[in-house]
Parts: sequence; C-alpha cells; structure tokens
Amino acid sequence: MILAVILILVGITCMCVLYFYRDPERQVRRVDNAVLSPADGSVVSIRRYVAGVTPTLSKDGRYFRIDELTGTTVLGSDGTIISIHISPLDIHTIRSPTDAKVTHIYLIKGGLKFMRDPTFEVTNERVSMVMETAYGSIGLVIVGAPIASSVKLLTDVGNCVLAGERVARIRLGSLANLIIPDECKLKLAVSCGKRVRAGITVVATQSEDSVLHEECHMPKNSTALERLYLIFLAVYTIVRMVWASLRRPKVS
Repeated sequence: MILAVILILVGITCMCVLYFYRDPERQVRRVDNAVLSPADGSVVSIRRYVAGVTPTLSKDGRYFRIDELTGTTVLGSDGTIISIHISPLDIHTIRSPTDAKVTHIYLIKGGLKFMRDPTFEVTNERVSMVMETAYGSIGLVIVGAPIASSVKLLTDVGNCVLAGERVARIRLGSLANLIIPDECKLKLAVSCGKRVRAGITVVATQSEDSVLHEECHMPKNSTALERLYLIFLAVYTIVRMVWASLRRPKVS
C-alpha cells in the first residue's frame, strides 16, 4: 500500500515536471508597427516611471529608480513598465517582443522573495536585457521566484532576434517586466487582468501621438491548483539539489 502511494506520488511529480518544462513550437504572429508580449501570463501592473523613478509592484511598496531594476541607465528618464505575472502553470519561455538587436544583458544577483513582498522585483535575482528596435531601446527584465530560480539565456549581446524568437527560459519565474521609454512612441494595447501569450498578443502599437499611459494594479494571488502544483515542483527541486550535492566530489 505504501509502495503504491509512493509510486503514485513519484508519477504525479514526474508529470508535473514534464508539464512545467514544456516548450511547444508556436506560430508567431507577424504584425507591423506592434510590440508583442514577451511571456505567457497575466498583466498585473502598468506603471509610469518619471525622472527615472517608479513605484514598486505593490501599492504599499517604496519608490525605486528604474536603473535599480534594470541595471542600466539607457532606457530614458520617462516611460512605462508592463508587468506580466508568469504563473507556475504557464509556459516559462521568454520571447523577443519585436525584431531587435540585443545590446545589453545584465545578470543581477539577489534573493528569492515571494511576489507579495513589496520589494521582491528589485531585490530578487533577475536578468535584464536591452534591445535596440525600430522604435528605440526597449527593456526586458525577468524576475526569479522563490524555492529555486534560474534563467537560461538563449541569445547573447550582439545577436539579432526576430519577434517571437526564444531569448530565454526561466525556471520558476514569477514576473516579466517590459519597459517602454516614451521616446519609442508606443501606445499600450493591454490593461490589467489581460491574459497574454508570448509572440502572439499585441501589447503596444506605434503611435505618433503623445500618449499618457493609464496606470493600473491588480493584486495576484495564487490559486489552490497553483499552490498544489508548486509542492510537487518543490519536491523535485529539493531531490535534484540533494542528488547534485551527493554527486559532488568531496574535498579532502
């Protein structure tokens, strides 16, 4: 009986892991004068940054400088941040939002706080990219999640990528921030609560008008299914870490 339960739990864990690492091919949408979503998930925040300063994702959080989030000052003093929450059940592949050349990549070390912590996006481990596009420089920041998190880059500085092309895979990612400076003259096409798909959903379109982007914030709470799913992923992560530790050569 106990053996049967163990085998069932092992089977469920294996299925959860296989589902988590899925990365199916996708028919990328080709749209002129538009920026696509870089990730699958839900838009949880649209924020302005003015004079290089913006509020944290949480309304109760402090303000921070945009270069604190991105690791660079090349994204201008004024602009908009579109924050996309990547749930444990979403595909964790990050795609280029438009045709671009990767000009900067910053690997920023940090902790692994939960999303409900008001400082998590500027203190957690993250990867920041700057892409030179037809509209100007656009930023993309991938923020890691608790338990264990890592980003596997699929591109490098100097590479040219097409809209919807894979640029990274994240393990237990929680947030993708798309940063659009005002100089790009892009009008948002999404709002908070919108479900988006990487390489398919249009999040902004080119506009010659001076558009004041409307800000919004939607608290994101994990569902019971997501929390249950995370338990099996956590078990797999712990077993993997223990196995790696046991295989590590002992220093005499």
